[in-house]
Amino acid sequence: MKKIYQQILDFPQMVNQKVFNAQLNTAVDKFDSQDGVRSYTKSIYQILSLIVLVTMEVAVIKGAMAYFTDAASTGLGKAGSVLTTLVLVYSAFPIAHIIRSRGESLGGSHNGIITFIFKDFVTTNIKILGEVAAVGAFIGATCFTLSFVFDTNLFTVTSTNSLSALAGLASLPMEGLTNLFAALKLDYLTSVLASFGSFNMAGTQTFTGDMLWNANDLLLVAGAFINVAAGLAGLYVNLAIYHFLYTIVSNFIKWIQSPSIPISMKSK
Repeated sequence: MKKIYQQILDFPQMVNQKVFNAQLNTAVDKFDSQDGVRSYTKSIYQILSLIVLVTMEVAVIKGAMAYFTDAASTGLGKAGSVLTTLVLVYSAFPIAHIIRSRGESLGGSHNGIITFIFKDFVTTNIKILGEVAAVGAFIGATCFTLSFVFDTNLFTVTSTNSLSALAGLASLPMEGLTNLFAALKLDYLTSVLASFGSFNMAGTQTFTGDMLWNANDLLLVAGAFINVAAGLAGLYVNLAIYHFLYTIVSNFIKWIQSPSIPISMKSK
């Protein structure tokens, strides 16, 4: 009876060894917080880059088909939209490259899992979102320029919804700084930084197709390209803020682990 009871208890292990050949167990045993995390994180970003590439191309193709089959689209608009479609199709590749290359940088060595998660991982995603936004803004400015040249509204569409899961990380620096300023009663500084981060020159215009270009439209075109530079500036401000907050928290934790009060005691 005892032997039968033991066989019942050993049955899952026997199936695991004979049927699955223990490959999953071996992989789990070899997984560690250094090589394991880096390797799988790198693979996730490689897959994400492919997903973004495919979804963007599908969105562009579907949008272009709807535009070219729309009876309201003019002949001049369709001619110009051929160029914007090519620009949009191309834009998916540098965006996918940004995601892949930045994600692969996380596959390198790091100083520990805590630093990896709260510093390397967060700052990498801030860079990805900022750089993707900058590329998207540049593509949008290019399409807007073509609309200005043809003096008609051309086809344009952007779709990076696959990155929406990372969007929360990009807002971490400003949210952290807002909470810090609120605790220090320095809320007015928050509004100043928020106004800087939301700087955006108007870049939308409805073109009439009368082939009459004016200075206001040209200023809007220039503003669209200025938005690209402003977006990159915002990226580096976000990174600087996060590094500042991370350093404060890191130094505070180190002090908690080994507290010391710098008081000088001198005998008179």
